Amino acid sequence: MRTIANELKAQGLQVINFAAGELDVDTDELVKEGARKAIDGGHNIYTPTLGLPELRKQVAALVTRHAGVAYAHNEVGLTAGAKQALYNAAMVLIDPEDEVIIPAPYWVTFPTQVELAQGRPVFVDTRPHGYQLLASDVQRAITPRTRALILNTPNNPTGAVYGREELAKIAALAIEHDFWVIFDECYASLVRAGHRHKHILAIEPRLKERAVLVNSFSKSHALTGWRLGYVAAPAEVIKAMENLQGHTTSNPSSVAQYAVSHALAHDDGSFIAAINRALDERLRQALAIVADMPEVKVAPPQGAFYLFLDISAHLGRRLGDLVVADVDQFCELALREAQIALVSGAAFGDPSSVRVSYAIAPGDVVEGLHRLRRLLQRLR
Repeated sequence: MRTIANELKAQGLQVINFAAGELDVDTDELVKEGARKAIDGGHNIYTPTLGLPELRKQVAALVTRHAGVAYAHNEVGLTAGAKQALYNAAMVLIDPEDEVIIPAPYWVTFPTQVELAQGRPVFVDTRPHGYQLLASDVQRAITPRTRALILNTPNNPTGAVYGREELAKIAALAIEHDFWVIFDECYASLVRAGHRHKHILAIEPRLKERAVLVNSFSKSHALTGWRLGYVAAPAEVIKAMENLQGHTTSNPSSVAQYAVSHALAHDDGSFIAAINRALDERLRQALAIVADMPEVKVAPPQGAFYLFLDISAHLGRRLGDLVVADVDQFCELALREAQIALVSGAAFGDPSSVRVSYAIAPGDVVEGLHRLRRLLQRLR
């Protein structure tokens, strides 16, 4: 797809990229200020494997505030992005043939990391309930080999925010059946107006001893390329992760750590508040255009910055002599015919949908969705 996009750009065509999984704003100025101070101050050498002691204390305080449950500095660690935190969790917790329950649609990395740890992903379909995960569905997926459940809320790719009642029931299941909950909340700071992210530990504090919390500064401070995430878990799990990380990547970027530490010390919440206001407006415009798309279904997202569009009614239709056999082929068609880059839902475990990011320039959101609408109208 990237090759096709580059060919189109070389022809002078404007390609609108709905595929990016990052914000279209520059990194938080506080982070850049902290990075400059770190570089000028000579903080360019190794740090402890799981991060600077002061930053670990700051992250522990951050997690404590958000989860409503006390965390100490030895119960948190810094990683090279949330992806490494999730990888550490998989390698430390999962044994061969262990089963890990994953709600679908899911972030593409979840099943692969489980398989790298020689575990077996067990998928639970959330589509019948508007992408909301029901505890009753989780319960049906539990077996004696169940080792963990991965919860991602707000969800990528659907934008769903899991509700308090179901999270309480799911936490009770984890305690009853003695499995881990890996709680990926990387989009917790990006919740749409009228909605609220619910933290599973604030609902059920007793789950702390069976919970691994994963988060990142990529979305909250717009620094995806800096690669700085964090994990919170029982101290013995964090220690095992330290041993693993010490033999894989060692510490995350020292400059990124100092930069984020500076930002956390001076953050007044205005940076992310402005982002959310902008995303709310883009979503309002986007949903108005989607409403005019023929036979396209969407559950209005409650968080993150994605629309997950069900285009199943259009699969099998034709554009001229071409039969659009599947969603992957539709994405290629959209790129060639409409110059819009989409992400196939097949990558997320849903071969009937496409993911659209509205975290791009407002004009591009509007123009790109109109191009998509016109393309769908041409299918017969």
